[in-house]
Amino acid sequence: MEEPKMLPPHALLEAVMQMVEQVIIIRKDQHLMARTDQLSVQVFLQSDEVSHQGTDLMWFIIRAAMTGSWINQLRLKNFVTDKLHRVVAHSQAYSPEEYCLWSDLVGEQGRTRRCIATLGAGPDDVSVREIIKKVPSGWQGFSVQFKVLYSRMSMLSECQAISASLHRIHLLSPEISLEYQLGLDEQQSTVKYLPNRGSFRTSIGQRKLLTDIDHYLCPAEIPDWENKIRPRTGSRVMLNPVRLSDSTQVRVQLCVAAAVTPPVDRTHLSNHWCKSVQLYTYGPAGVPLFLHEKCPLPVSHLVRWEDYGLKLTGELTHSRQEGVAWPDCTFQLETASAATVPQSQPQQGQGEGQGPSHVLQLFLLLELPSTSVPTISQQIDLLSVLRRELGQLGSDQRVKFSCAAHSALNKVLNNHADQREKQVVMEKAIPHIADAMQTVLRYSTDDSFRNRCFAAVQVEDSRGLSTAVSARLWDIAADKYQVTPPDSVRDSQDMSSASASAPLQNATTPSDTQLQEVPRVETCTEPSSSEPVLDPAMELHSQILDEDWSSPDFTESVGILDALPLDNHHGMEAADTCGDGGGTSFNSDKIDASTLEDDWFSQVILDGDPWA
Repeated sequence: MEEPKMLPPHALLEAVMQMVEQVIIIRKDQHLMARTDQLSVQVFLQSDEVSHQGTDLMWFIIRAAMTGSWINQLRLKNFVTDKLHRVVAHSQAYSPEEYCLWSDLVGEQGRTRRCIATLGAGPDDVSVREIIKKVPSGWQGFSVQFKVLYSRMSMLSECQAISASLHRIHLLSPEISLEYQLGLDEQQSTVKYLPNRGSFRTSIGQRKLLTDIDHYLCPAEIPDWENKIRPRTGSRVMLNPVRLSDSTQVRVQLCVAAAVTPPVDRTHLSNHWCKSVQLYTYGPAGVPLFLHEKCPLPVSHLVRWEDYGLKLTGELTHSRQEGVAWPDCTFQLETASAATVPQSQPQQGQGEGQGPSHVLQLFLLLELPSTSVPTISQQIDLLSVLRRELGQLGSDQRVKFSCAAHSALNKVLNNHADQREKQVVMEKAIPHIADAMQTVLRYSTDDSFRNRCFAAVQVEDSRGLSTAVSARLWDIAADKYQVTPPDSVRDSQDMSSASASAPLQNATTPSDTQLQEVPRVETCTEPSSSEPVLDPAMELHSQILDEDWSSPDFTESVGILDALPLDNHHGMEAADTCGDGGGTSFNSDKIDASTLEDDWFSQVILDGDPWA
């Protein structure tokens, strides 16, 4: 017999994790989510002796055992995949024993059905024979076992990667109990990932993500006051259909969650505190997409980092710490040029080396829509396609990937581009709103309504109303959206304040003021003929008037300024994002005093901030 040859690197890792993926997908297909389900992967050294001298190869036994009410559906042939076939066929060529792959289904009273497999030329060429007998055992379940010829050092490296992969699965499958055992030289080590309580989980797509902070940071990096991360999930985005090997097209949706670790509230966060970004990618059923391969997704194109005043400067080598979930890739973050930071924001480049150090984490989940019901073999094939073509999918559908990522990042980081957009919108909207209020009150014949409004903004008549309303609206916008009024507005406000402090000359009664002001049509502020009819500020003004302000969840459900497009030059139109189809426009004929009093003016001026 020729001297045994080593298997390619990571061959065992791929074979074992493909078996685990099969189990998870089959279990999910059975719609059984009992907490008693357990999956155990065990690696045992069978012998230190090999038939050929001068080699460091040893025989190991790999065992994957599982329990649950669904295991009766499992068959040995389900697990003979291309990767497992390569490993077992290699063992068959050198094993002095009769077989190298078998399964045991242990039922009540130790009744065991053993299936022994003999492999042929390919994964589909498998012959199985059964043996049924009683074996004294207190354990009931299904297990797959196979022998492999490996070097000791390579086996230890593979086992470390297997344990880390089970840890990654546990992050998005916390309802399953996972166990990993390694037995060498009469010493045995065990790592258990037990079902997690609900208070340390958060939803991402159709899965639950573990938030215990000790899964992501080593003990020395965990603050005393924190015990979990706080990921925020963005919008789900439907990607273009993916073509499988059988020519079937399957729809896949993308969901992204983002977290700053250790956690810090966005209102107190300086973006340059984030020194690195970690990427975790998952496929259907919460299975990690990459085990040892480099993630092909173009991370530098996934996010417009300049919107957050940051830039990627290179990929970092992960430390591979024990007990911490391994990301697919880690990139260093640095502060971008000060030119990308809006003037209203402090330049984060100053004192960049100061302040705490945080990690930005991105969790990408590619999953099947709830209405999609592909077969088990199609789901397994989909995993292979996503691993092979994810980089191309990210490039071809860059806008969709970016939209999903930004929808999550905007909840944990300060988006400078979004801040500039809000500043521009407020500079357009506030003058229109203030002028509209002035126009309505100037022509109102309801003295009681006019007096209430004048008293609320502390003006004597409608001539100073526009400036007063503008000042009030800028105060509201500055408090909620951190925008600042232009210099020209601040100067006019200062001048108005100085004028208002002087004693009024030639005071008149409200009715006299009304009679004097009605003929002064030429003083009304009209939109310039050069401005488009569907000016964004006009649309915003009309949307404000049309909204149902009685809804207690208005801020969360509508969020007028929050609904603005992130990036119009990437093909997203403002009308589509706001949901009005672009048909909303400002029509002064539809505005009357009662409408403004009930729906807008009384809430902004008399009752306070409708956005609060």
